[in-house]
Amino acid sequence: MKSVHLPLAIAVALVLGSVSTVLTQGRGQATPPRQWWVNKDKPGQFGKNKVHIKLTDLKARHKGQANWSEVVVDDENYYSTYNQGAPGTKITPRMRPDTREFFVVVEGEMRFTLEGQPEPIVAKRGSVVNLPKKTTYSAEVIGSVPALWVDANQSNFKTLVPVSEPRPPQTPGHTLMKIGTTFGMGVYTGNNKPHFNLWDAEKDPKFAGQNVVQDDNMWAQAIWGYEKNLPAYDPNDKGHFHVGTAEWWVILKGQIRHNIETVGDFTSNEGDVVYAPASTWHATRFAGPGPSCRLAISGYQFTSLLEQPQ
Repeated sequence: MKSVHLPLAIAVALVLGSVSTVLTQGRGQATPPRQWWVNKDKPGQFGKNKVHIKLTDLKARHKGQANWSEVVVDDENYYSTYNQGAPGTKITPRMRPDTREFFVVVEGEMRFTLEGQPEPIVAKRGSVVNLPKKTTYSAEVIGSVPALWVDANQSNFKTLVPVSEPRPPQTPGHTLMKIGTTFGMGVYTGNNKPHFNLWDAEKDPKFAGQNVVQDDNMWAQAIWGYEKNLPAYDPNDKGHFHVGTAEWWVILKGQIRHNIETVGDFTSNEGDVVYAPASTWHATRFAGPGPSCRLAISGYQFTSLLEQPQ
């Protein structure tokens, strides 16, 4: 058996659902996962969040509106919105001083200007634009059709606006003031890169998905493949859960089948958002003729808990 890097091995394990073995880093040996006791919280605690937000429903709710924004994830780890902007719509220069942010472009085209990057980024269908904290950026919808995008922020994020821009409104209960900073601009480390595009990446015959956002409090992985390469669907497969974070998905391509505790079995399509709360079993797999790809998002990396015999 060839040696497989640990994150890839675990990603494969998540694709297949509940597994009894993973590959150890660097040795290629199959070993049972370490076993622990955990007090699992009550499942299905969605709070303000919906299990399945369909892109078709979003478009229907905002029919006739050139520009709109709707919150799709609001929990202790993420505050994320789904947005539409007509051609020429601009996101004015800003910075998140303490937290990472990323954009997922679902339709249309957007041009991002990022501090420290030599050229603007043209993001289109299947793009993820990754912004480290302390990175000034702006964006504009380009082309002849509206753009649709998901803007994913960590909860309780803050915003700084350059003084070269018009004075922003004062938020009720706060004091608008001019400040200085002593820190430099954000940097890209590890697997983080300014731009990922699924449609470009899958042109490489070796492409099998990859991490696209990765730090201690924000993680996103493009999980890509075909249903035909999976074992037969098992309705009794619980999958896994996360004790400390929800997992949610933006469907980048094709169809994805979900079995979520307290909800049951359903299928999502490109552009949909699906949410599984913390401590809630979920089995997620490719569906349809494929290829399919979901951007799996959570607060922490590789924290899947698998059921073991009692």
